[in-house]
Amino acid sequence: MTENISNALLEIGAEEIPASYIEPALKQIEELAVKFFNDAGLKYGAVKTYAAPRRLVLFVENLDLQSPDKTEEILGPSVQAAKDANGNFTQAAIGFASKNGTVPEKLTVKNSDKGERLCFVKKTKGEKTEKLLLNIFPEIIKNISFPKAMVWEESGFRFARPVRNMIALYGKKVIKFKIADVQSGNWTIGLHTTDKSKIKIDLPENYLITLKNKSVIADQNERKEAIRKSVNEAVKNVGSVIEDESLVEEINYLVEYPTAVLCEFDKKYLELPPEALTVCIKKSQKCFAVRDKNGTFSNYFIDVKNGISKYQEIAREGYEKVVGARLADAEFFYKNDLKKGLDANIEKLKGIVFHKEIGTIYEKIERVRALSSFINKEFGVNADEKLLDRAVLLSKADLVSEMVFEYGELQGVMGKIYAQKLGEDPEVAVSIQEHYYPISAGGTLPENQIALVISIADRIDTLAANFGIGLEPSGSADPYGLRRAAIGLVRMIIEIEKFHKADLSKILEQSFSLMPEKVKNNPKFEQGRQRLESFLIQRIESLCEAKGFAADEVKSVSGILRSFGLKNLGSILPKLNALKTAKTKGNFAEISALFKRINNILAQAKKQNIEILSEVNESLLSDEAEKFLYNEINSYKSIYAEIENGILNIDDLFQIALEIKPHIDIFFEKVMVMAEDENLKKNRIALLNSVQNIFSKFIDFSALQ
Repeated sequence: MTENISNALLEIGAEEIPASYIEPALKQIEELAVKFFNDAGLKYGAVKTYAAPRRLVLFVENLDLQSPDKTEEILGPSVQAAKDANGNFTQAAIGFASKNGTVPEKLTVKNSDKGERLCFVKKTKGEKTEKLLLNIFPEIIKNISFPKAMVWEESGFRFARPVRNMIALYGKKVIKFKIADVQSGNWTIGLHTTDKSKIKIDLPENYLITLKNKSVIADQNERKEAIRKSVNEAVKNVGSVIEDESLVEEINYLVEYPTAVLCEFDKKYLELPPEALTVCIKKSQKCFAVRDKNGTFSNYFIDVKNGISKYQEIAREGYEKVVGARLADAEFFYKNDLKKGLDANIEKLKGIVFHKEIGTIYEKIERVRALSSFINKEFGVNADEKLLDRAVLLSKADLVSEMVFEYGELQGVMGKIYAQKLGEDPEVAVSIQEHYYPISAGGTLPENQIALVISIADRIDTLAANFGIGLEPSGSADPYGLRRAAIGLVRMIIEIEKFHKADLSKILEQSFSLMPEKVKNNPKFEQGRQRLESFLIQRIESLCEAKGFAADEVKSVSGILRSFGLKNLGSILPKLNALKTAKTKGNFAEISALFKRINNILAQAKKQNIEILSEVNESLLSDEAEKFLYNEINSYKSIYAEIENGILNIDDLFQIALEIKPHIDIFFEKVMVMAEDENLKKNRIALLNSVQNIFSKFIDFSALQ
C-alpha cells in the first residue's frame, strides 16, 4: 500500500440471514460496488466479498485516494453567430459564456463536424474517495434485494433481517453514515452464542484475522474447508463420513466457527433403510451420516456446532436427543407403511389432486398405464406387460405413505424399498424409484427398461396435460418444472438407442387422446400439441448447443423436425457430428450457398403462386445440363431409405452433396429456371425441388451461416 491508495471495508452486521439469501446477496454487492466505483471514476484493485450468517462483507483492495480530474469540452454557437458585423460578441455568445460561469473572452474556438464553434473547457477536480464512499456505501446496502425483506424500525428501511451494526472504513478513516437508525463505525460483534462484545477493526486488511482471533471465520471459503476438516477429524477413529456437499454448503451459512461433534443414536434404528436414516439425520439436525470402518452404515453421526469446542458434552446430549426423537418417529412411519402395504395406498391417490383442472394422481396413473402399454408395443421395447402394468400402478403409491409425507425427498426411494420388502418383482421395485430419473437436467437416465417406459410416459402425460390447459413456462417462470420434464424426455429419446427411431409425435398424439374431457374442453387444448412440439424442439436445440454445437448447425437439423415431426431423434447427434466434420472440408461453404440459392428460388416461386410440381416431366427436359442433373438425382432417390436401413451413414449424405454440386453448378450456368414458357419454368422448379428433397429430411442447408 502506498500513500495514494488504501483498502476499503464495508460490513453489514445483521440478525441471522437465511442461508439461501447469502450467495445471491454477495453477487449483488460485488456488482453494485464495481458499478458505483466505475461510475465515480475510482480506480481499484481486487473486489472481494465475504459472508457468515450474521454479516455480509465487501473488501476492496487499493482504492485510489480520489477520483481523477475531468476535462470536458462544451460546444457553443458557431463563430459566425458569436460576433456581429462590428466584431462584438452577440447575445448568443454572451448567454453561452454566462451559462458556463465565464465571459466570452475566455472561450476558445473548436473545429467540429459542424464547423468552427465557441468552446468552453470545463475542468472538474476529482473528489476524495472518503467523500464518494459516503454515498457509495449506503447505496450498495440500499440496493441489495432479497426474496423477502422486513421492516423493523420507523424509517421503513427493508432488509433480509434487522441490521444491528455496520463497519465502513477507508484505510483508518471511518466513513460515517446512518441506515435504519444504525450508525456506521469501526466495530463489529463477535460470535453471538458466546461473545457479544464489540470488536474494533483498525484497518480493513486486518478484518479477517481480527475476527478469526475472536472465533469468527468470516471468509466463507475458509469456513467451508474448516467444516470438512473438523468433520473428518471427528470421525477418524470410528469410520468415515458419508460425503454430502449440499449439506456442507448449507451448514457453511449456518455457523461462523464450525466445530464437529461426534454423536450416537440407538443401534436399533439401524433396522431402518440407510436412505431413510440419512435423510432423517440430515433434515432433523443438519447432521452427517457415518460409515463404520467396514463401510457399513453406522449408528454414529456428526453435528456441527457454532463456536469453539467448549461444552461439547452438553451439545452432544442435545443433538442425540433431537435425532433420537426423529428416528423414533421414522421407525413408527416405516413399520406402519409396511403394515398397510402399497396396494392400500393406490385407493388413497384418488383423493390427491394432481391439478384442479386436470384431475387426481390416480387418474394420471390410469393414463400413464395406457400410454406405457402403447409405447411398449409401438416401439418394440418388449417389456413384460404384466410387470409394466404393475409397476405403473405402484409408481406413485409411496406418495401417500407416512414416511414420504414427512420426508418428501424420499419419494420413489421408499416405494422401491417397500416393494422389495413386500415381495414385489425386483423389476417392479426398481422401476418405482428409477421412473423419476433423470432427476436433474444432466442426471442419470433409467437403466431398467420398465422404468424407462414409465418415465417417458409419465413426463409426456405431465407435459400434455399442462399444455392442454395452457399452463406452459413463460420467461423464467416454470412453477410445474416442465422444462426439466421436457429435457429429461428428449434426453431419453435421443441418448437411448432403443428409442432412436421412435416417432415422438405419435406418442404425443396418443397422450393427448387420453386426456380427460375437462382438459379436452379447454379452449387451449386444440393448439396444445402444436405448442408442446415447438417447446420440445426448443429443448432439443438447447441440449445440442450445450453439447458444443453452433446455433446455426443446430437450427439446420432442428428445422427438419418442424417440417416433418419429432421422428428419428436419435439421428440428431450423428447428423450434427457429421455436419461439423463436413464443414471442415474446403468447398462446404459453396455447397451451403448453392442450396440456399435453390431454397430462395423455391421460396420466390411460392410467393408468385407458381405451382411446385411433385414430379419432373422428363419429356420437357430440353437442355443437356438439366437432363444430366435429372439422371444424377434419380440415382440418389433411395438415399433416405438407405440411411434409415443402415446401408449408408450420415457422413455419406454430405459426400453425396459434394458429388451433386458440380451438376447443379452447370445447371445454373446453362439453364434459365424462370423461362418464359410456363411449362418449362414449372418443370425446372420441380427439378430443383427434387434436388432439395434428397436432403430435406436430413438437413436444412439454408439455416447455415
